[in-house]
Amino acid sequence: MRNRMIVALALSSMLASYNATADESAAVVEAREAIAAFVGAVASADVDGLKAILAPEFQLLRATGVGYDREGYIASELPTIKEEWQVEDLVATASEELLVARYHLVVDETIEGVPVARRAPRLTVFRQKGDIWLVVAHATFATPR
Repeated sequence: MRNRMIVALALSSMLASYNATADESAAVVEAREAIAAFVGAVASADVDGLKAILAPEFQLLRATGVGYDREGYIASELPTIKEEWQVEDLVATASEELLVARYHLVVDETIEGVPVARRAPRLTVFRQKGDIWLVVAHATFATPR
């Protein structure tokens, strides 16, 4: 009986830590999908796609100090992404409506005609509206090469 109790406690402890990990993984999964929608719209220069996912309060800040609001970013020369890209070192936290992601984006990218570091940190904040994650804020720390 005592051995069964010890096994039951061990299993319940494992399940409790599994649930905590599952919750963290859910935020990472959501963030990965939201980042893919954002980067995909930028990479394809899909202005209508960007309009659909950029929140009205959207702000962007680049490592150079250049910043945009929603309308300014949509009207700007969007970054050129030449090849496939990938997200590394993704850390995501979430609340009911907000999702915050910090990560490294590995991409062959040119911003405003200038090639930037292939691997650089990013910080993106999303707000949920219905079934989609709107991009509220994005910071890129990719410095010119």
